[in-house]
Amino acid sequence: MNLSDSWLGRGNTLDDYALLLLFYAALVVVIRYGSHRVEPSFRRTYWTLALGWGVGTFVANYVLYRLGWMSFLPWLNNFMHTVIWIGLCLGFLYAGAYKRPWLEQFLLFAIFSFLVKAAEHQLLGTWELDHFFSLKGNAAYLLGWSILDGLYPTISVIGLRILRRFVAGIVAA
Repeated sequence: MNLSDSWLGRGNTLDDYALLLLFYAALVVVIRYGSHRVEPSFRRTYWTLALGWGVGTFVANYVLYRLGWMSFLPWLNNFMHTVIWIGLCLGFLYAGAYKRPWLEQFLLFAIFSFLVKAAEHQLLGTWELDHFFSLKGNAAYLLGWSILDGLYPTISVIGLRILRRFVAGIVAA
C-alpha cells in the first residue's frame, strides 16, 4: 500500500472526499429538524462528547483493523468518519435526542450510521469487509457495525455520568 492509498484509499481523490462532506452536510440538515442548535446548557457536554468519541473512535477503528475485526479505513476517511461524523455530527444528534425514548435514540443512531457507512462504501470503497464476526457478507458487516453504533446514546450517558463527577457543567440524562 503506497502513501496515497493509506491516506486517501486506493483510487480516491479529494473530490471523492468533498462529495462525502456534502453527504454529511445533507444528513445534518435532516438532523436539524429534531433540534436547531445545541442548547447553551448542553454545549460543554457536546464538546466533551465530540472530543471523546472523535479521538476514541479514531484510535479504536485502527486497533479493530489490526485485530481483523474491521477493514482498514484510509487515514482521511477515518478522520472524517470519527471526528467530523461521529464526534461533531452525531454529537449534535445526541444533543437533540438525548431526552427521547431509548428505542428512538437507538434507531436514529443505527439508521444514520448505516447511511454514512453505505455512502462511504459507495464513494470511497471502504467498509468492504465480507463478514461481521461470524456473519457472512458485506451487508452483515455494514449492518452489524451500524447496529452497534446505535448504542452511542447508551454508552454516552454512562460516560457522561462518570465524567460529571469530575467536570462541571456536564449534562447526563
